[in-house]
Amino acid sequence: MGTSLLLIGKPHSSKTVFLSQFYSKLLKNKGKLKLYKPVDDLSPISGAKEALASGDEPQTTPSEKSVKFYLPIQVAEKQVDLKCPEYGGEQVSNIVENRELNKEWTSSIKESDNWILFIRLNNVNKPLDISDVTFSVQHQKSPKETISETEYKISDQSFFIELLQILLHAKGTDYHKLNDKPKLTIALTCWDEMNTEEKPYDVLKSKLPLLLNFLESNWEESCLNIVGLSAQGFSLTLPENKEKYQIEGPEEFGYLVLPDGTQTDDITELIEQALL
Repeated sequence: MGTSLLLIGKPHSSKTVFLSQFYSKLLKNKGKLKLYKPVDDLSPISGAKEALASGDEPQTTPSEKSVKFYLPIQVAEKQVDLKCPEYGGEQVSNIVENRELNKEWTSSIKESDNWILFIRLNNVNKPLDISDVTFSVQHQKSPKETISETEYKISDQSFFIELLQILLHAKGTDYHKLNDKPKLTIALTCWDEMNTEEKPYDVLKSKLPLLLNFLESNWEESCLNIVGLSAQGFSLTLPENKEKYQIEGPEEFGYLVLPDGTQTDDITELIEQALL
């Protein structure tokens, strides 16, 4: 049975790293989910796999790249042929900037009833707030002068809301009802950077409260899941961390923080929960 799972993430959101680590865990039987047969084509994640095996940070997926990555997984008693589109994160940025979807994105959205949105909170920008601005001579400019592009840049909080609205419109959802399809998982990535003991829900509430309000206003509670994810487990910039990956293997690392704050080394649960 073919099941399409749409993984959505801006550049540097750890989406490709997760896919590589997810496959490594499946291959080495390090999680609840299993492969029920070999994967036919590993080219979508081959670069990330090679980098992690060497203890290096994977390169960002090229913006023009857009391929289907198929994973034949065993979920409990059911065999699921999982289709995960792999693409350059800039494509997600372009969706909001241009307010349009190409045929491949439109097809992926309509085919999938399970979405995972990857958000790296340490990378989100802060919108310009007039209370943070100190008046100076610079603010006496002529109205004809161009205002800095930075002042007009959309905040990441608004970006994610706009993105989800575009995807929901393409999905053809009924705005008069709370969504039960697609089911949405928010994965707060690079969790190790957060240095917090808070639950994922509380972290999202403190960092992106408007986004959380939008999510809770548009999704059934049972169809909205918020988790923390550290696909690598830690940064690979330190020599000792790089050596750990080279010696022990990438599949030994990475963890997931469940909604109740419980931490598990089985990152395959992110996919399992999205499909349940």
